[in-house]
Amino acid sequence: MNVSIKETSATVRNIEVAIPQDALNIPFEKKVSKYKKEVKLNGFRQGQVPKSLIIKQFGDMIRQEAMDDLLNQVMSDELKKANIVPVTRLKIENFKDDKKGDITFTAIAEVDPVIDIKGYESLGIKIMDVVVSDEEINDEIKHLMQMWSETASVDRESKKGDVVVGNYLEVSIDGEKKDIPEEREFRSLLGESASPGFDEGLMGVKKGEVKDIHFIYPKDHKDEQFRGKTADFKVEVTDVREIRAPKMDEEFFKKAGVKDEAELRSNIQTSILNNKKQSAKAKAVNEAIEKIITANPFDVPNARVVDLIKYSLKRHAEGNEEVEPTDEQVKTLGPEAVYEIKKHRILDFIANKEKIKASQAMVDARIEDLAKSYNVDFKSLKDHFRQSGRTVALRDELRIEAAADYIVGIRPVTEENSTETK
Repeated sequence: MNVSIKETSATVRNIEVAIPQDALNIPFEKKVSKYKKEVKLNGFRQGQVPKSLIIKQFGDMIRQEAMDDLLNQVMSDELKKANIVPVTRLKIENFKDDKKGDITFTAIAEVDPVIDIKGYESLGIKIMDVVVSDEEINDEIKHLMQMWSETASVDRESKKGDVVVGNYLEVSIDGEKKDIPEEREFRSLLGESASPGFDEGLMGVKKGEVKDIHFIYPKDHKDEQFRGKTADFKVEVTDVREIRAPKMDEEFFKKAGVKDEAELRSNIQTSILNNKKQSAKAKAVNEAIEKIITANPFDVPNARVVDLIKYSLKRHAEGNEEVEPTDEQVKTLGPEAVYEIKKHRILDFIANKEKIKASQAMVDARIEDLAKSYNVDFKSLKDHFRQSGRTVALRDELRIEAAADYIVGIRPVTEENSTETK
């Protein structure tokens, strides 16, 4: 048998293989013996079918199975010998087998390139300090009160902050008449719509009024197909509703799960501050990663890129079905996938180099946070993680997070010899 390996790029290995025909003899005979024990044919008892008849009836199938087993064994041995770890299934090309000469083919393996990240210890990137203003707290309280507000019909002209309810009668976009949607009714909170021009057209209307509204969609409208286009709507107003916010009284505080306004403001401040800290940290980490990538360029196997895109599409697909990405999706989503793969490899490298581990205290703290957010018992959730094997994944997740902290100047305290979760 002859095997030669060529490194065609940092992420691809071409393995040229030539296997003599007689290498099939032993696997073929083993398969024949197996068939002989298991096959049932009319006129013969199980296990008593002549070998010649087995070969006559099933020879081609047996040979193919023996071939598959042989190739799998050969490739497994050669990959192990060459220390090649493919990131996906091998691609077989130029397969030739005339049943006389050598069996030849090329196996293409995609691999992760070896990386040696330098200069991550002192990037000079720090997490920005954040503060929470009274205005931000007041805005959040206002939003909270809006969520718990009630609306009531009013017999007056609409104004900013009202909800106008109506039906679409006619719709034209850039002069082209459009079909009225099956759900004709609309509700618009004046001043909060994604189409300010539509809101302006509904200012000062009353119940029962029919109104023609002309406006231009914003260039940054959430729906790309309407951006910058002119719109002509004819609508019938069926109701004008006033938003009535709840009073900030004992009942309101009870609903919010606090004892008074001071506790409410404190909770909101803590929540906003934590979100801001997370955003500031994520920004600093991404800035650090970009700097490391620039200083330490390396390639990413195409198979990893496609697999990550497939995973992302599957998560957003209905029914969580496997989705094969199109060429256009690979082109569009590829750069972000490459970045995420590089980021994970860099952080994994740093975690290994710096011997960063997730301590039991870190694991427990994360499970406790999750238990609070799910409103479940900590011990029950911890037992579930342990029994399902999720604790191992959580430890790795925390390990990578700690490596991200490391590159922005945070040196987490971990237990060198932490007790493993069993």
